[in-house]
Amino acid sequence: MLYIITILFINKEVIRPVKVFNYFASETKSNEDNDESNNFEIKLAEIKKVNDLISDHLKKTKYNPDIRSLFDSLLMLSERLSNELNTAKIFKINRNEFLGNVAHELRTPIFAIQLSIETLIDGAINDEKVNLDFLNRALRQASRLKELVDDLITISKFETGLRMSKRYFDISDFSKIVINELKSLAENKKINLLVEDNLNDETQVFGDSERIKQVFVNLIDNAIKYTPENGTVKIVLTDNEKNVNIDIVDSGIGIPKKDIPRIFERFYRVDKNRSRDKGGSGLGLSIVKHILEVHNSSIKVESDENQGTKFSFNLQK
Repeated sequence: MLYIITILFINKEVIRPVKVFNYFASETKSNEDNDESNNFEIKLAEIKKVNDLISDHLKKTKYNPDIRSLFDSLLMLSERLSNELNTAKIFKINRNEFLGNVAHELRTPIFAIQLSIETLIDGAINDEKVNLDFLNRALRQASRLKELVDDLITISKFETGLRMSKRYFDISDFSKIVINELKSLAENKKINLLVEDNLNDETQVFGDSERIKQVFVNLIDNAIKYTPENGTVKIVLTDNEKNVNIDIVDSGIGIPKKDIPRIFERFYRVDKNRSRDKGGSGLGLSIVKHILEVHNSSIKVESDENQGTKFSFNLQK
């Protein structure tokens, strides 16, 4: 008789909650790739019901240690499933938004190239007054498309665990070479590109020089783009005890305070129309953030509208 009572008790108080838990877990898994049925809010509510059911059993009933241990395990699994579902929800939203942005960013230069070529085919190719203009338009958009694809590949590499080739290198010589490469870009906009080097002789930092170059280029290029003619972009290198601090300061248009927390998001643009006119992929600052994180660093921003912006980061010695 005791055996039968025990079986009935286990069936009611243990097996039933387990079946309920398994049902919701399997339903969530079977539908995780189905966009129509994968309603995250409903699933999270269902998981919460399971959590509450198990918690109620633990509060209302005195179980022996083995059964209580089983319920504790069920509760832990249920909470874990809820957390994973929350993560999946966030990933799905970010993934869909990212793919939508990629499609939009690719479509814009492709359409512009197509339009220029069609105009040339329709007869503009024979008009010496305009044919070169349309060819240059197509070339600019092709360059923009290449930049976007290159940046997408870089982002993809970071997502899959990009390997860094770190070594010690002279940061003074390195910065002079990078700045010299960007000098013509600044001169074309009549912008003063200055360097303030406060380092000791042959100060070395540890990192992947190619990726650090990408950080310098992206930040300085941005500063030049958003600084009006006759403005100034200054790179300041300061030697600290354990690292070198780099400031990139411009006298440009600045960034509104409300936008600063989001400027490192992929494809985020402070002013979409203005930003696209300036070119770029919309991924540059996101790449900067990724590279610095891999170098155990971070980037800080100070900005005032119509007064300028300062980006700061450090590199370990």
